[in-house]
Amino acid sequence: MDDDLQVRTYSPAMSLGHARRRAAVMLLVSTAIAAVVMGLIFLLVLKGEWMTGMFSAIAHFMFGQPVWAILAATSPLAAALLVGFGYMQRGIARRRMEREAALASQAPTGERSRSHNRAAGTHA
Repeated sequence: MDDDLQVRTYSPAMSLGHARRRAAVMLLVSTAIAAVVMGLIFLLVLKGEWMTGMFSAIAHFMFGQPVWAILAATSPLAAALLVGFGYMQRGIARRRMEREAALASQAPTGERSRSHNRAAGTHA
C-alpha cells in the first residue's frame, strides 16, 4: 500500500548545465518584462500631451523659488554622502574592535598594557 505513494519534493538544479539553462531562461524572461515596461513608458511619454501641464507646473514651482531647484539637484549628492558616512562609521568601529581584540590577546591576563590604555582612552 505504501509503495503506491510517491512524494515529489523540490530539488535544486541537478547539474551545472541545468542551472545555467535555468538562469538563462530567467534572464530572458526578466529582460522581456523590462522591455515591455520600457515600451509602455516610451509610449506614455510619446503620446503624453496630458503630462505637459503637470510638468510645466512643476517646473514653474521649482524655478519660482531657486532654493527648491538647488535642493532637488543636490539631494542625490547629499544622500550619497550620508550613505558613505554611515559606511565610514561602521568601518571605524570594526577596526577599533579588531584592534582591541588584538591588543587584548597580546596583553597578559589581569593587566592592561600602557598602549592598550592609551588606545582605549583611559589613563593608568
